[in-house]
Amino acid sequence: MTIVSTSSLSAPTTSDLVAEFAGGAASDVAMMIGIGLVKDTDAVFFQYQGEGVEPLALLQNSGRPLTSLKNVTLSGISVADDIGEFNATKLNVILQSSKGVSVMVTSGLTTIWSQCVLNGLMSLFNGGDLTCPFNLDTWKGTSKMKPCFAAVKVNNVAMKDNELYQLLADARSDGNKQMLEQICRNAATQLSNGLTGGPVDEVVVETVQNGVVADF
Repeated sequence: MTIVSTSSLSAPTTSDLVAEFAGGAASDVAMMIGIGLVKDTDAVFFQYQGEGVEPLALLQNSGRPLTSLKNVTLSGISVADDIGEFNATKLNVILQSSKGVSVMVTSGLTTIWSQCVLNGLMSLFNGGDLTCPFNLDTWKGTSKMKPCFAAVKVNNVAMKDNELYQLLADARSDGNKQMLEQICRNAATQLSNGLTGGPVDEVVVETVQNGVVADF
């Protein structure tokens, strides 16, 4: 995986950022990458550089934005709550390059990018090989808000899980933000358990009626 930037993070700054975004856990992550942090640019991957410092767009040697993390494997996935001044909920995806370098890619849990990534990884999981190498492609949409999309590709084929896709699409169509978050949380938990050997269940969807959570 080639990541080119014009500056680097010091180890303490990287550790502090990763610890915050990962919920306080220590990590050997070399870089933390945010998605679509600056809207008025074609870049999609940004390196966090510390509090109060503008995130750095990741560029190729040609100067063009880096849009694909190639030949990476999934080594961790989690959800972190109450991050930053806005108490955001983040999806953290830890990827390892073919040379053993780990990076953490983070985005809001229910962003389109996170939904795309969860869908692709769930396809790998259901195919029986969650740790196979893949490319993580990312690009900006053409709508006014320019959301970032993603694809998990194996041998240039985008991985898709139709069941999870439909669950997410239905929740978006209904405007049910609580259900959308729950689906994403459940998927992340299932994927994490698939990596660590924890209990693996189907993605369960629940709905809330009059403040009571019920099976859907």
